[in-house]
Amino acid sequence: MGRKHVALQRRVARVLASWNDPHDTRPYPELDIVQHVDVAEDGEVNLTVRPARPHCPCCLLDLDALRKRLFNVKGVTFVQIDVVGIPGAPRWTRAVNR
Repeated sequence: MGRKHVALQRRVARVLASWNDPHDTRPYPELDIVQHVDVAEDGEVNLTVRPARPHCPCCLLDLDALRKRLFNVKGVTFVQIDVVGIPGAPRWTRAVNR
């Protein structure tokens, strides 16, 4: 693993560590919303998330905002968010990654 890849992983981790749930003051990692993160060397970021409130439109908008924020991280070329563990997860995944 090269230095650039490690630096990219750190930048992505910093964004996720500071991203707060819209219904809580605590960041995503404390709420176990992010289930898995994969940052490829080519800058592709794949996130697996489980929203805290599965029927809340603002949580969907928040995931969209998070995706846009990750796109602004230096070195990120693509962001895919997979939603799991809630009713209608495939629809949420499609909506967030449209």
